[in-house]
Parts: sequence; structure tokens; C-alpha cells
Amino acid sequence: MNGILYAVGVGPGDPDMLTIKAVKTIDMADVIACPARDSEPGIAYQIVKQACPSVSAKETMVLRFPMKMGDLRKAHQEAAGQILDRLKSGKNVVFLTLGDPEFYSTFYYIADIIKEQGYDVEIINGITSFSAVGSRLELPLALGSEPVMITSGEYTTFDGTLIILKAGGHLKEIKNKVSESGKTAYMVENCGMPDERVYYSIQSMPDEAGYFTVVVVK
Repeated sequence: MNGILYAVGVGPGDPDMLTIKAVKTIDMADVIACPARDSEPGIAYQIVKQACPSVSAKETMVLRFPMKMGDLRKAHQEAAGQILDRLKSGKNVVFLTLGDPEFYSTFYYIADIIKEQGYDVEIINGITSFSAVGSRLELPLALGSEPVMITSGEYTTFDGTLIILKAGGHLKEIKNKVSESGKTAYMVENCGMPDERVYYSIQSMPDEAGYFTVVVVK
């Protein structure tokens, strides 16, 4: 019998935010696949280790993806090939991803290749970064019929709540546009992680921040 590939969202950073279903899926897995960080298991794996210590005893497959824009098909094919080898031998593989697999995850590029080969794929949702950010700010992201827009690093004129993911490298421009609009912006960097930083105004925000930065414009 072939194995199954599971995508498990581990949430934004706090290990206590792993869902019960995520923990159960990780516990039953034969192999843990995760993106690399300096040739070692990345942030998602480090989060899981705190919530599921048993993961340290499992086979770990470190997948390397270049952190740059461009054609990444070769990297995706290589990662899928490693996963397929385990699935063919009947092992269940869990692919760890920060936040939720449905938002900007590398997983779906891999999943398409796996499904083309006739193997089953299942998604275990995780708490999204912007949901955690709203809670950290004690700020409702939407009330009543208020619309919400989510972008990746881009400020867009919008009559509702604008959520900007991956905002760290675009902060100076975002701050200028928010100031021109007369709206209010909030920011959380590394939500749920030990080096989390929270800002309640554009005046207090830096001009640059890390990759895991979310800005909420109201």
C-alpha cells in the first residue's frame, strides 16, 4: 500500500497554536519533510519539536528551496522525487509548513507533482498568521459586512480592512501610503515567536523588518 502525503500547517510561531489534528497527524507520520534553513530543518520543524517532542525520533527529510524569485521547478521536482520514494515504500509523509498550507505555501507545487503520479494528498489546516496577529493586537479584522483584502507585500487602496503579508521589505512605501490615506496601521513582526515585535502606529514602525511581518490597515 502506498503512503499518503499530508500538508500540516503549524501556525505562525507559537507551538501552543498547533491544532489537535496537526499533532495527531505528526504523531502518526513515518517521515517528516520540511524546508531547510542553513541546511538544517527550518522554523516550522523547530516549532513542532516544542509541541511534539516525539518528532525528533522520526526520519526527517530536509528539502532545499532557493529563497529567490524565478523558476523553481527543478527544486520542486527534486523535493517531490524524495517524497515519492518514501510514499512508494508505504510510508506516510508529513510536509510541515508555517501558518496554513493554503496561504503562499511551497507545498502546493509539490502536491501537484505527487498527485500527477497517482498518490493521495491531504491538507491539515493551521492557524493563519493574520488571525494570530489580529488576536495579538486585540483587533477585530472584520465586523458586520466589512470587507477584507489580503495582499503580499503591497499596499492597495481599499475600503475595508487591508492585510499585508510579507510586508517587511516594503515598510517604508507602505507607511508613506498609509500616511497619505489618513488610515490607521498596525504591525506585528514574528508573531508568536520569541523575538515578536508589536507596533500600534506607523510612527512607531521601522522602515524595514523581517520576512514574517504582517501589517493591518484599518
